[in-house]
Amino acid sequence: MTRSPLLRRGADRGSVTAELAAGLLVVGVVLLLAGWLAAAGTAQVRVQLAAGAAARALARGEEPAAVQQRVASAVGEGARSERVDAAGLVRVRVVAPLEVPVLDARLEVSGEAVAPLEAAAEAAAVAAGS
Repeated sequence: MTRSPLLRRGADRGSVTAELAAGLLVVGVVLLLAGWLAAAGTAQVRVQLAAGAAARALARGEEPAAVQQRVASAVGEGARSERVDAAGLVRVRVVAPLEVPVLDARLEVSGEAVAPLEAAAEAAAVAAGS
């Protein structure tokens, strides 16, 4: 006995719904990943700009505590900065945490900048060192 085309069509019923559900799940994951990558890129730019501003401020001779406070306000909670002086240059590295929402993990983004010490700041650093 041969089945009619109308009966065969009923066996495929619901397959489009299942494929659509699987496709929407993939689209959702891709959108979530794209949003997180945009946030990570923004955090990286923010950290790099904060490192540059901190290096210039420290090269001018501003107080390290005030500079650290500005870095924390620009980058966010948990940000830290490291200063290294060598050969008339100030090198600043800023590191900030980055949350990964789905994996419940933390990564770090960092930025680094170098600025030449200005004459007044260099003289103060030499005086403080001796």
